[in-house]
Amino acid sequence: MSIENYEKRVAHILKVKEDENLPKVSEKTLNVYHHYLNKNLSFPFDAKYPEETGPLEKIHYDIKITDILDIDECSDLEFYGLFCKGKQGRCKIAIPLAKVEMKQKGKNQQLIEDYNMWFWNYR
Repeated sequence: MSIENYEKRVAHILKVKEDENLPKVSEKTLNVYHHYLNKNLSFPFDAKYPEETGPLEKIHYDIKITDILDIDECSDLEFYGLFCKGKQGRCKIAIPLAKVEMKQKGKNQQLIEDYNMWFWNYR
């Protein structure tokens, strides 16, 4: 993925002019991103969720994402970002969207990867 293309896509979502830098993660920018993802993601979709089990060790859980939480329900918004809800087996879960790893290629994958790149690089 080209940084230039990723930045153009995120700039379009956040309504940033061509000569301006991407904005930092804030309640305002997360609200804009939430609205965009809510309209453009197709639910449900399959993903993975990594959980650290020790130093440099992770387990990846298969999950099914069913929706994005309302922005009011996201705890510590600027630290964790947007949350999604779904299922891990028969258990209902709510996890930060920035931790989700896509299993399927397509439009959802691009949207999630762009959000994650922006979220981790502009906090």
